[in-house]
Amino acid sequence: MRMRTKGILLAALCLAGLHDALAWGPEGHRIIGRAAYDLMDDTARIAVRELLGGPQDDKMAQEIDRACNWPDAVREQDDWRWSAPLHYVNIPRHSDHYDRARDCADGRCVTEGILDFANRLSYPDLAAEKRWQAFAFVCHLIADLHQPLHAGFRDDRGGNSVNVRFEGEMYNLHAIWDGVLLREYLEDEDDVVRLLAVQAIDLASADWHPTRVAVWTDESHAVAAAFAYPDGNVIDREFSNRAWMITGQRWALASARLAQVLNAVFGENRVRVE
Repeated sequence: MRMRTKGILLAALCLAGLHDALAWGPEGHRIIGRAAYDLMDDTARIAVRELLGGPQDDKMAQEIDRACNWPDAVREQDDWRWSAPLHYVNIPRHSDHYDRARDCADGRCVTEGILDFANRLSYPDLAAEKRWQAFAFVCHLIADLHQPLHAGFRDDRGGNSVNVRFEGEMYNLHAIWDGVLLREYLEDEDDVVRLLAVQAIDLASADWHPTRVAVWTDESHAVAAAFAYPDGNVIDREFSNRAWMITGQRWALASARLAQVLNAVFGENRVRVE
């Protein structure tokens, strides 16, 4: 592996203390959103609570769940079918880097979707419904981008065309990373949220700039290349345990980076995405 790729992977795996929990699916999006809410600064937290309708504390998890999973709920509806490509970006196998002109010429991919909806959130006079939708997409798409196969290879559609066997059942590889691991390993969701908030607190306070989203894309693509594929078509416990650990690391990064973005767009010195 080239030194440049190794450097990206070291950054991606920097939160290696999370060995015992995590993955994607509806539960994953909810957990990432909840952890990010705990990691935001006070200004961003107040803004998010307001755009979610000002729920009481005991209803926040429910409202975050509804918003952060909404983009998946509507992607097959006629009015929202255009948004389906926003959940991923496919990059050629020979490339280490995201190239907008090549990989997302029409702007409909996860990388550009994050930037678009973060930009919409930065406008305080945006209509309430549009503001809620923009938050929902930012929350959802940042989580999606940190699933390695959402920035995977174009030739196998992010692992959707790769068939594997796990615990005697057949799946496509993308489904393993998207939800099968979660159903196999996830236990106490509240414990996961607390763990993420502790592990990611320093990273969440870092400044954010829109150019970082392309770096996150390269990082996720590198993790996919190095770790997402088993040797052969059978997923054994060694692979699934390692994939679960990596999933936890990706969740921690997603939570911290979602908090970074929301701190930036809601802060006193709002970051605008042009």
